[in-house]
Amino acid sequence: MSLAISSEQRRSRRIAAAVGLAVVLVALLATGLAVWRSRHALPVVQTATVSLQRIKRVTLASGTVRPVARQIVNLDNLPAPVERVLVHVGQRVQAGQPLIQLNTASANASVQAAELALGDAESAYQRVLAQYNQAPTALKALFLPQLNAALASVASARSQLAQAEAQEAQLTITATLSGVVLIANPNGVDANGNPTPVVEVVSPAKDVVMDLSEVDAAQIKVGMTASMQTDAYPNQTFAGVVTAIAPYAEVSSSGAPVVEVTVKPRGSFPVPYGYQLTCRIQSQSSAPVPAVPYSAIVQNGTGYAVYELRNGRVYLVPVKLGMTSDTAVQVLSGVSPGDRVVVNPPDNLVSGEAVRTS
Repeated sequence: MSLAISSEQRRSRRIAAAVGLAVVLVALLATGLAVWRSRHALPVVQTATVSLQRIKRVTLASGTVRPVARQIVNLDNLPAPVERVLVHVGQRVQAGQPLIQLNTASANASVQAAELALGDAESAYQRVLAQYNQAPTALKALFLPQLNAALASVASARSQLAQAEAQEAQLTITATLSGVVLIANPNGVDANGNPTPVVEVVSPAKDVVMDLSEVDAAQIKVGMTASMQTDAYPNQTFAGVVTAIAPYAEVSSSGAPVVEVTVKPRGSFPVPYGYQLTCRIQSQSSAPVPAVPYSAIVQNGTGYAVYELRNGRVYLVPVKLGMTSDTAVQVLSGVSPGDRVVVNPPDNLVSGEAVRTS
């Protein structure tokens, strides 16, 4: 009896061990399945539809009032010392009006010497001509070489006089444009000893010039409208239109590349030269254009791309961008209206990968 009980106990123990092993195997299988599922779960992405939108953007920048044209006369570019300045600051002048009289002592002496030389040459010519006229017909030919030489001397003397008179005329500097005198300083230096123009004349027509970043300048087109304000003229808004965009960038004082954009004021514009204005340039697409959210754009080498969703998978598609607003960007090529693109794509997203949408 005791042997039978012992055998049943052993059988029970084997059954218990088998059950325990099965439980452990089931637990391990469940754990492995969970790990496999976590590793092979489809990424969840959010998408947006490429839609037709009117892209609007307002570019804000500081502009400076400048003359459309100016004439600057510097001391080191003058052929003689300044004798006197013939205009004063604020004076209105016409094109061709004398601005500066330079010292003419040397030029006058050259003119006088040339006049004397011409007089001598003409007198010599008249003497030879008289001899030629008085000579018998058979002997006139003997005087032709002298006559031709005397005539050539007269022509040379006249040319020398014309050159001397032209140089003398250059000593009176005249206005090349009609406008207003901004600077009239015969010394060519300011109170601190810094070089300054002797005379500066500016045109009445004015422009507003601003320096924009490359990103902002790329959004601006000739013909766009601008509104301008300044604290010097409170409660007034001046209208203008973009007339020029520099085809190159320059480095600003801060070291950043900037592009010069010129705005032409419309109507009455009393703001003086050199004043600062706050300019707002509004750009808008002429018609609805394909656009995607900013958050859908990813860097793709030196260009840009989006992840397009097709049949449950995402594909990296290079795109060419156009105008931008605060929230969206125009897509010129790559995707079309109605296509779905991923917004805020994960960094580890792979082109061709299957995904789920939230």
